[in-house]
Amino acid sequence: MVYQMQEQSDLKVEIIMKPIVVSAIAVGIWLISPVPVAAQDARETLNACLSERIETEAQLLDCVSAAIEPCLSEPDDMNAVAALCFREARSQLDAGISAGMSDLRASASDEISTLVSIELKYDILSGLLQCDRMEELAMALSEYDAEAIQRQKAQCQATTSGLAYARLTLRGREN
Repeated sequence: MVYQMQEQSDLKVEIIMKPIVVSAIAVGIWLISPVPVAAQDARETLNACLSERIETEAQLLDCVSAAIEPCLSEPDDMNAVAALCFREARSQLDAGISAGMSDLRASASDEISTLVSIELKYDILSGLLQCDRMEELAMALSEYDAEAIQRQKAQCQATTSGLAYARLTLRGREN
């Protein structure tokens, strides 16, 4: 009887622990896998493009597109990889926004810093709102699967951060 109870207890532990171990292994592999090359230099690519003469919003968008281009070139059947690439690029660009605002606050007047901060906040909010809108429309009306929709949203969010970073970088040069 005691042996049978021990056997059942071991089975319960195995049933409970098996999914946890598999999940831990999956997370570990995800964490040690290399970040897509595309995302590794999004900020550098954007900075290089911005160092050229930029006169129009279309040129600004071209620079952002160049920065995330490697993510854009992921094949259609690699939506999860592309979405991860876009998220990493967005993370780099968001870090650039934070650093840029710190630099601006240190070098510009309070009035200019406040103005740029407000403009930047609403540039980002309006862009992210459009990303949510596109996602909702795609879920309701398109035949795309969830991974493709997440890829599209991640791309939109990276583009939003890229445009905000680019505008902030150009404003910083003006001041």
